[in-house]
Amino acid sequence: MTLFSRLLYSAIAGVLLLAAVLLMAVAVARAFTGFWTGDGALDTMLDGIGLVIIAVAVADVGKFLFEEEVIADRELRRPAEARGSLTKFMTIIIVALSLESLVLITKAARDKPADILFPALLMLVAVAALVGLGLFQKLSQHATAAIPDDVGDDEDEDEKPKRHRAKAVGE
Repeated sequence: MTLFSRLLYSAIAGVLLLAAVLLMAVAVARAFTGFWTGDGALDTMLDGIGLVIIAVAVADVGKFLFEEEVIADRELRRPAEARGSLTKFMTIIIVALSLESLVLITKAARDKPADILFPALLMLVAVAALVGLGLFQKLSQHATAAIPDDVGDDEDEDEKPKRHRAKAVGE
């Protein structure tokens, strides 16, 4: 990977992490303000929880980008590594969707039970994404199994004694 790409991904990850920290600061400030003034304390605290969930997801995406693109330098990768990276990324999204839908369900059930449809649909989207990820894992498992992990690597430790014994027997 070029130096420019590493710097670019580092900057993107840094901006995402900074945004996550700012979101958490706003969440804490709003929660404390609502709590101390008493005006809609529960609503502001639930809003704060929602912001923290989003901040954690944004921080995880920034960390993921930094680890995958800067530290690991993974331009060319094996199918198992690509599957693991995609699984990690989708897991971040699925967890954020699930937690946010729970917060929204709590708010809707408390304020207007008729407005629970959108949070329920959001939970359904999270479940569909989880099922899709499971299906992807199952289908891509065959591709991973077809390509050996040690392509281009040195020979396995288990193969060395077999070859050595074969030479000894053949001599």
